[in-house]
Amino acid sequence: MSMMGEMKFFLGFEIKQLREGTFINQAKYLQDMLKRFKMTEMKGVATPMVTKCHLALDPNGGSKKRGKAHVDEIEEELEQTRPSKLIARQQAAQRHKSPVVRGKNIHVSVKNMLYLEYKELRDMNPYLTPRSNRVGDKRFHNKTQEEIFYEVYVPFKKGVAPQHAIDTGKMAASRYFEEAYAMCGEFGLYPIMELNKDYDIGLIQQFYATVHFEQDEARTFRWMTHERLLESNLAKFGSALGYPRYPGVDANGWRCHDSSFSQTREVLEHLYIKGWGIPGKSADLLPTWDIMLRVYRKTIGPKGGNLDELHLYEVDLMANSFAKKGTGERLDVMDYIYHEMWSCVMEKKLPSFAPYIMKLIEDTWVDTCESTLLHSIPLNITSHEVKVLRTKRHNSPIEDVPPMDEKPPSWASKLARRMRQIFCLTSAVNHHQY
Repeated sequence: MSMMGEMKFFLGFEIKQLREGTFINQAKYLQDMLKRFKMTEMKGVATPMVTKCHLALDPNGGSKKRGKAHVDEIEEELEQTRPSKLIARQQAAQRHKSPVVRGKNIHVSVKNMLYLEYKELRDMNPYLTPRSNRVGDKRFHNKTQEEIFYEVYVPFKKGVAPQHAIDTGKMAASRYFEEAYAMCGEFGLYPIMELNKDYDIGLIQQFYATVHFEQDEARTFRWMTHERLLESNLAKFGSALGYPRYPGVDANGWRCHDSSFSQTREVLEHLYIKGWGIPGKSADLLPTWDIMLRVYRKTIGPKGGNLDELHLYEVDLMANSFAKKGTGERLDVMDYIYHEMWSCVMEKKLPSFAPYIMKLIEDTWVDTCESTLLHSIPLNITSHEVKVLRTKRHNSPIEDVPPMDEKPPSWASKLARRMRQIFCLTSAVNHHQY
């Protein structure tokens, strides 16, 4: 049996080979599909569908060759119907804007990469392969890490997000901080508030440029410090900061990153002074929650940009703190720090948690490189200062106007009003007569 015969027999295609080319029709194949699903037994509906048709050459037909514009239309349709093809579509669009010249390699800067392309790059484990010989700087495992360091993190003016240790003694002695200080103890924030560690900005930027997070249960991550490869996990990181990890999902406290999306700002409306404030803004919070926001931003939620608004999971942190107040449940500090570190890496944000990462680097260096002291290598140390939270003045709440008494007037009130009307009328008549 010929190839055309096989297609006609097995697939049900109607094939005709003419001088102008080979034509294929699937009418018989569609009829078989209708019979297979018993759609021929359904009630008939007037449709323009033709059940029997024969192949014929269309004299007015055009060429069936597809151009690049048609290919782009097909890719856009695939993007809408198949979200998994988004990366391929973005790469195709990038090639369309800057077409590849034959014989030349077009390099895309990591700083200009789109989010999904950059995330895919950072998700790949660079330490599965030997160190590249193309890297001039031995502080990096491959050329990509070197480019990330110099193109993404070095240009930041601040270097790292500013953080401070908090003088908890002054908080405990002031009545203004009484409720917020008790809440910090309830959520288990004292160790992270009191931790004071100077850091090297260069080592922190090298950490973020070279770190790779494993997708395992222990949450292992590897990074480069100077010319050495170091490895740790979330449990060791927590032990270094005073937060040992316990087995179990909820054994370490409540979390904020369990949902893929952060909550809306409207959930914060109960945290503002009555009659003041806009949900999502950092101004006009109630005194206790204004203090808690300052504590969070100096410890587990540092920010280097817009301080006037609450963004992303900072909203969840404040809303969950309001909901968990008085329950005695602790905050899972290490889970929050881990997810915010991951966000800094994938979204090319300003590096955060410099004092805590420096503490992790020193402890891991001692366990891995016993023969060489980290402090024997020249470091550019930045001081991690202790901050005394100031007492702020807050607006007074605006009380609502009490509603008017809408009770029906008594008989005495009715009589008095009627008498006033009579005397006023009498006076008006007398004046008019005069």
